[in-house]
Amino acid sequence: MPISNCQFGKWPRLGTLVIGRSQLAIGNWQLAVFSLALLIPVGCSGRAKVAIVPLGMKRIDTTGPVIAEIKPDQCYFWIRADKELCIAMRQFSGSILGKPLEREFLLSFVVDGLPAAQSRDYKMDRKTARVRQRAGYGHARSASTSGILAVWDYDGNHLRGRFRFLARMQTYSVLTGWHGNNTLLFTGEFQAVRDPEAGQAILARTEEGAMSREPTPPSLPPSQGGI
Repeated sequence: MPISNCQFGKWPRLGTLVIGRSQLAIGNWQLAVFSLALLIPVGCSGRAKVAIVPLGMKRIDTTGPVIAEIKPDQCYFWIRADKELCIAMRQFSGSILGKPLEREFLLSFVVDGLPAAQSRDYKMDRKTARVRQRAGYGHARSASTSGILAVWDYDGNHLRGRFRFLARMQTYSVLTGWHGNNTLLFTGEFQAVRDPEAGQAILARTEEGAMSREPTPPSLPPSQGGI
Protein backbone atom coordinates (compact mmCIF):
# COMPACT_ATOMS: atom_id res chain seq x y z
CA MET A 1 0.00 0.00 0.00
CA PRO A 2 1.45 3.41 -0.90
CA ILE A 3 2.57 5.50 2.05
CA SER A 4 0.29 8.29 0.82
CA ASN A 5 -2.71 6.07 1.60
CA CYS A 6 -1.74 6.14 5.28
CA GLN A 7 -2.11 9.87 5.78
CA PHE A 8 -5.32 11.75 6.57
CA GLY A 9 -4.10 15.29 5.89
CA LYS A 10 -4.60 17.24 9.10
CA TRP A 11 -5.87 14.21 10.98
CA PRO A 12 -3.45 12.73 13.57
CA ARG A 13 -1.53 9.55 12.83
CA LEU A 14 -3.29 6.47 14.18
CA GLY A 15 -0.21 4.88 15.74
CA THR A 16 2.46 6.27 18.05
CA LEU A 17 5.72 4.62 18.98
CA VAL A 18 6.49 4.87 22.68
CA ILE A 19 9.83 3.82 24.15
CA GLY A 20 9.83 3.44 27.91
CA ARG A 21 12.70 3.30 30.37
CA SER A 22 13.66 -0.26 29.54
CA GLN A 23 17.27 -0.59 28.35
CA LEU A 24 17.81 -2.48 25.10
CA ALA A 25 21.05 -4.32 24.39
CA ILE A 26 21.18 -4.70 20.61
CA GLY A 27 23.88 -5.21 18.01
CA ASN A 28 24.43 -3.34 14.77
CA TRP A 29 22.23 -5.65 12.69
CA GLN A 30 19.45 -5.48 15.25
CA LEU A 31 19.69 -1.71 15.26
CA ALA A 32 19.38 -1.70 11.48
CA VAL A 33 16.25 -3.87 11.59
CA PHE A 34 14.77 -1.74 14.37
CA SER A 35 15.47 1.46 12.41
CA LEU A 36 13.83 -0.02 9.33
CA ALA A 37 10.76 -0.89 11.38
CA LEU A 38 10.35 2.77 12.25
CA LEU A 39 9.84 3.53 8.56
CA ILE A 40 6.90 1.15 8.22
CA PRO A 41 3.66 3.17 8.01
CA VAL A 42 1.49 2.87 11.10
CA GLY A 43 -2.27 3.21 11.02
CA CYS A 44 -2.86 2.45 7.31
CA SER A 45 -6.11 0.59 7.97
CA GLY A 46 -8.44 3.45 8.95
CA ARG A 47 -10.44 3.76 12.14
CA ALA A 48 -13.93 4.42 13.45
CA LYS A 49 -16.04 5.01 16.54
CA VAL A 50 -19.45 3.39 16.93
CA ALA A 51 -22.08 3.83 19.64
CA ILE A 52 -24.96 1.36 20.02
CA VAL A 53 -28.12 2.21 21.97
CA PRO A 54 -30.86 -0.40 22.69
CA LEU A 55 -34.32 1.06 22.02
CA GLY A 56 -36.48 -1.72 23.44
CA MET A 57 -39.37 -0.54 25.63
CA LYS A 58 -40.22 -3.82 27.35
CA ARG A 59 -37.18 -4.17 29.62
CA ILE A 60 -33.88 -2.49 30.46
CA ASP A 61 -30.62 -4.31 31.10
CA THR A 62 -29.52 -3.32 34.60
CA THR A 63 -25.96 -4.65 34.31
CA GLY A 64 -24.68 -3.77 30.84
CA PRO A 65 -23.62 -0.31 29.63
CA VAL A 66 -26.34 2.19 28.74
CA ILE A 67 -24.49 2.90 25.50
CA ALA A 68 -22.09 0.35 24.04
CA GLU A 69 -19.01 1.95 22.47
CA ILE A 70 -16.83 0.19 19.90
CA LYS A 71 -13.70 1.51 18.21
CA PRO A 72 -12.93 -0.42 15.00
CA ASP A 73 -9.26 -0.16 14.02
CA GLN A 74 -9.90 -1.28 10.45
CA CYS A 75 -12.05 0.79 8.10
CA TYR A 76 -11.94 0.51 4.31
CA PHE A 77 -13.88 1.84 1.34
CA TRP A 78 -14.02 1.14 -2.38
CA ILE A 79 -16.24 1.88 -5.36
CA ARG A 80 -17.71 -0.91 -7.46
CA ALA A 81 -18.01 -0.83 -11.24
CA ASP A 82 -21.75 -0.15 -10.91
CA LYS A 83 -20.94 3.04 -8.93
CA GLU A 84 -21.87 1.61 -5.55
CA LEU A 85 -19.91 3.01 -2.61
CA CYS A 86 -18.90 0.29 -0.13
CA ILE A 87 -17.56 0.84 3.38
CA ALA A 88 -16.54 -1.91 5.81
CA MET A 89 -15.02 -1.82 9.28
CA ARG A 90 -13.85 -4.34 11.88
CA GLN A 91 -12.77 -4.44 15.51
CA PHE A 92 -11.29 -7.56 17.06
CA SER A 93 -10.15 -8.16 20.63
CA GLY A 94 -8.28 -11.42 21.12
CA SER A 95 -7.43 -13.21 24.35
CA ILE A 96 -4.70 -15.58 25.45
CA LEU A 97 -7.50 -17.64 26.95
CA GLY A 98 -8.96 -18.24 23.51
CA LYS A 99 -12.37 -17.86 21.93
CA PRO A 100 -14.47 -17.58 25.14
CA LEU A 101 -13.04 -14.10 25.78
CA GLU A 102 -12.66 -12.90 22.18
CA ARG A 103 -14.73 -10.01 20.85
CA GLU A 104 -15.41 -9.06 17.24
CA PHE A 105 -17.50 -6.37 15.56
CA LEU A 106 -18.14 -6.08 11.80
CA LEU A 107 -20.12 -3.35 10.02
CA SER A 108 -20.62 -2.73 6.30
CA PHE A 109 -22.44 -0.14 4.19
CA VAL A 110 -23.44 -0.27 0.52
CA VAL A 111 -25.02 2.82 -1.08
CA ASP A 112 -25.71 3.92 -4.64
CA GLY A 113 -23.76 6.82 -6.12
CA LEU A 114 -20.22 8.18 -6.06
CA PRO A 115 -18.96 10.21 -3.09
CA ALA A 116 -18.26 13.90 -3.59
CA ALA A 117 -15.09 15.81 -2.70
CA GLN A 118 -17.04 18.19 -0.46
CA SER A 119 -19.85 16.09 1.02
CA ARG A 120 -22.77 13.87 0.16
CA ASP A 121 -25.67 12.45 2.17
CA TYR A 122 -27.14 9.01 1.52
CA LYS A 123 -30.55 7.87 2.71
CA MET A 124 -30.32 4.45 4.29
CA ASP A 125 -32.79 1.59 3.92
CA ARG A 126 -32.97 -2.16 4.60
CA LYS A 127 -30.22 -2.85 2.09
CA THR A 128 -27.67 -0.35 3.35
CA ALA A 129 -26.08 -1.66 6.56
CA ARG A 130 -25.18 -5.09 7.92
CA VAL A 131 -23.71 -5.79 11.36
CA ARG A 132 -22.17 -8.89 12.91
CA GLN A 133 -21.11 -9.10 16.55
CA ARG A 134 -19.42 -11.90 18.43
CA ALA A 135 -18.66 -12.08 22.15
CA GLY A 136 -17.15 -15.43 23.02
CA TYR A 137 -19.67 -17.99 21.82
CA GLY A 138 -22.49 -15.45 21.59
CA HIS A 139 -23.48 -14.10 18.17
CA ALA A 140 -25.71 -11.26 16.99
CA ARG A 141 -26.63 -9.88 13.58
CA SER A 142 -28.40 -6.68 12.54
CA ALA A 143 -29.78 -5.08 9.39
CA SER A 144 -30.62 -1.41 8.94
CA THR A 145 -34.21 -0.24 8.52
CA SER A 146 -33.67 3.51 8.02
CA GLY A 147 -31.08 6.19 8.62
CA ILE A 148 -28.56 8.56 7.07
CA LEU A 149 -24.93 8.25 5.99
CA ALA A 150 -22.83 11.36 5.28
CA VAL A 151 -19.39 11.26 3.65
CA TRP A 152 -16.87 13.99 2.84
CA ASP A 153 -13.17 14.68 2.18
CA TYR A 154 -13.07 12.14 -0.62
CA ASP A 155 -9.79 12.31 -2.55
CA GLY A 156 -9.68 8.86 -4.14
CA ASN A 157 -7.69 7.22 -1.35
CA HIS A 158 -9.37 8.53 1.82
CA LEU A 159 -12.92 9.13 2.99
CA ARG A 160 -14.44 10.54 6.16
CA GLY A 161 -18.02 10.10 7.28
CA ARG A 162 -20.69 9.84 9.93
CA PHE A 163 -23.82 7.73 10.22
CA ARG A 164 -26.97 7.27 12.23
CA PHE A 165 -29.38 4.43 11.60
CA LEU A 166 -32.00 2.18 13.15
CA ALA A 167 -31.56 -1.58 12.87
CA ARG A 168 -33.27 -4.82 13.85
CA MET A 169 -31.08 -7.27 15.76
CA GLN A 170 -31.24 -11.01 16.33
CA THR A 171 -29.13 -13.22 18.60
CA TYR A 172 -28.14 -16.85 18.10
CA SER A 173 -28.76 -19.81 20.38
CA VAL A 174 -27.86 -23.43 19.73
CA LEU A 175 -31.31 -24.46 20.95
CA THR A 176 -33.47 -21.90 19.12
CA GLY A 177 -31.25 -20.69 16.28
CA TRP A 178 -31.59 -17.05 15.31
CA HIS A 179 -34.32 -15.31 17.28
CA GLY A 180 -35.44 -11.92 18.55
CA ASN A 181 -36.38 -8.67 16.87
CA ASN A 182 -34.78 -5.96 18.98
CA THR A 183 -34.44 -2.38 17.73
CA LEU A 184 -31.06 -0.65 18.06
CA LEU A 185 -29.71 2.79 17.22
CA PHE A 186 -26.23 2.86 15.67
CA THR A 187 -24.36 6.14 15.40
CA GLY A 188 -20.73 6.94 14.75
CA GLU A 189 -17.99 8.32 12.55
CA PHE A 190 -15.10 6.93 10.54
CA GLN A 191 -11.92 7.60 8.58
CA ALA A 192 -11.59 5.05 5.81
CA VAL A 193 -8.76 4.20 3.44
CA ARG A 194 -9.25 2.69 -0.01
CA ASP A 195 -8.64 -1.07 0.05
CA PRO A 196 -11.15 -3.14 -1.95
CA GLU A 197 -9.62 -6.51 -1.06
CA ALA A 198 -9.56 -6.01 2.72
CA GLY A 199 -12.94 -4.32 2.70
CA GLN A 200 -14.65 -7.00 0.62
CA ALA A 201 -13.45 -9.69 3.03
CA ILE A 202 -15.24 -7.89 5.89
CA LEU A 203 -18.35 -7.10 3.84
CA ALA A 204 -18.71 -10.75 2.77
CA ARG A 205 -18.77 -11.87 6.39
CA THR A 206 -21.54 -9.39 7.27
CA GLU A 207 -23.67 -10.88 4.49
CA GLU A 208 -23.31 -14.52 5.55
CA GLY A 209 -26.37 -16.62 6.24
CA ALA A 210 -29.68 -14.84 5.64
CA MET A 211 -28.04 -11.40 5.54
CA SER A 212 -27.37 -11.13 1.81
CA ARG A 213 -28.26 -7.81 0.21
CA GLU A 214 -29.27 -9.57 -3.00
CA PRO A 215 -31.72 -10.16 -4.48
CA THR A 216 -33.94 -8.84 -1.68
CA PRO A 217 -33.23 -7.47 1.83
CA PRO A 218 -33.32 -10.10 4.60
CA SER A 219 -36.42 -10.64 6.67
CA LEU A 220 -34.30 -11.91 9.56
CA PRO A 221 -36.53 -14.93 10.26
CA PRO A 222 -35.92 -16.91 13.44
CA SER A 223 -33.65 -19.97 13.27
CA GLN A 224 -32.46 -19.30 9.74
CA GLY A 225 -28.90 -18.73 8.50
CA GLY A 226 -25.51 -19.63 9.83
CA ILE A 227 -23.17 -17.90 12.22
